[in-house]
Amino acid sequence: MPRPSHREHLLDCAEDLFATHGVGAVSMRAIQTAAGLSVGSLRYHFKTEADLVAAVMERRLEPLMQEHERSLEAVAVNPNPGVRQILRAQIQPLIDLLVAEPKRGKRYLILMYRLQVGHHTAPVLMARWPDFAARSETLFKKSLPQLSDDEVAFRVDLAWETILGRLARLPELATPDLEQHVTGLIDYLTGALEAPQTAAQPRT
Repeated sequence: MPRPSHREHLLDCAEDLFATHGVGAVSMRAIQTAAGLSVGSLRYHFKTEADLVAAVMERRLEPLMQEHERSLEAVAVNPNPGVRQILRAQIQPLIDLLVAEPKRGKRYLILMYRLQVGHHTAPVLMARWPDFAARSETLFKKSLPQLSDDEVAFRVDLAWETILGRLARLPELATPDLEQHVTGLIDYLTGALEAPQTAAQPRT
């Protein structure tokens, strides 16, 4: 089996450290030390920490986003998509990853949760997959006409944090138990998304 390139080795080390400690707690020097490579090698591949974070995300996110796109396209053919249907389309690719590769999938979901909470995901998603966020919000707005657009965006953001955080903290489960857990998660999020909106000042 061929050895990974320096770039892939750096990405592996960064992914491990970011998932364990969070992006803000990990320096470029710490990654270079863990990889056993020179500072020059790290800077050759990634000029800034933002470049490195984006590369760590994109490496595993590409196939996931393809699955998300297919799932949302299947939902979009319904003129009146339900909230549960949309949530299932968004969660299922993450479940498939956990089932196919439990350890790597769990590590990546922990990383994505940390990046989501740290507001690192939006710039990469908007730059690489701008249609995904727009399509997702459009579907939710169609299924939640009683909510303002700002409220939908706010609740969808909270839903993603909940999805990633909950799946990242799951113990390794057999497939039937995992499905039961996901069904409960969708029940909870459906109730949260469909709850009436309290009249208040617009969100900023």
